[in-house]
Amino acid sequence: MKSLDEIRNKIDQIDAQMRVLFEQRMDCIQAVAEYKFNNHGNIFDQSREEKMLEKNLMQLQNKNYAKEYERFLREVMVSSKDYQKDWIETKEKKERGE
Repeated sequence: MKSLDEIRNKIDQIDAQMRVLFEQRMDCIQAVAEYKFNNHGNIFDQSREEKMLEKNLMQLQNKNYAKEYERFLREVMVSSKDYQKDWIETKEKKERGE
């Protein structure tokens, strides 16, 4: 049986990997915001969100985590939409000279 310190060290390693992936994901989210700004797209795409949730929940290996994983994905989507909204608002203000 692993010690609590060993388990926590493993969590720290996973958190470091997640941080890198988060930044990569946010780089993509910014690119999406730029695309939507340039093409007058909507920030919210319900169909896309539903498909993303369904696909990722189906691929989850340990179904015991489904509730928490769905909550995690929903929070990621909220954060992504908030970032896009803020980025687009800032860009619009710059264009108006504010």
